[in-house]
Amino acid sequence: MEHKEYQPYLKFAAFCKVADEDNSGDLNLSGVIDLVELEQPLSDGALLSTIDVNLVFCIADAEPGEHTLMIGMKAPGLPLDPPIPQKIVWENDIIFQRWIKVIQIPIQRIGLHVAAILFDGMPVGEASFLVRYKQ
Repeated sequence: MEHKEYQPYLKFAAFCKVADEDNSGDLNLSGVIDLVELEQPLSDGALLSTIDVNLVFCIADAEPGEHTLMIGMKAPGLPLDPPIPQKIVWENDIIFQRWIKVIQIPIQRIGLHVAAILFDGMPVGEASFLVRYKQ
């Protein structure tokens, strides 16, 4: 009997404007977000913007059973409240699972905005986009 060591890993992750999975199981992404350009702010310290994005990601090679999934945002500015971990069940014979998470992100400052993806409390990868002022 073969014993397999499970080592969950992130196959891919991206921010995009539109994401869905069609009836045949194909994942459709539109408007991948890697750069957000803003007008110069009128007042210092104000919230620059809020954007709604889809975070699309896929995790592979997890052990069957109950797990937790969490997305933590790291961004310049005041710390964002950590989300509550989501409980998931990984069924037998599942090679990978995909998720589409709709996230509203407050933009407080320019700089790199990162979604850290944690599986059972361990980071498996991240997706990011840069925020800058229009040139």
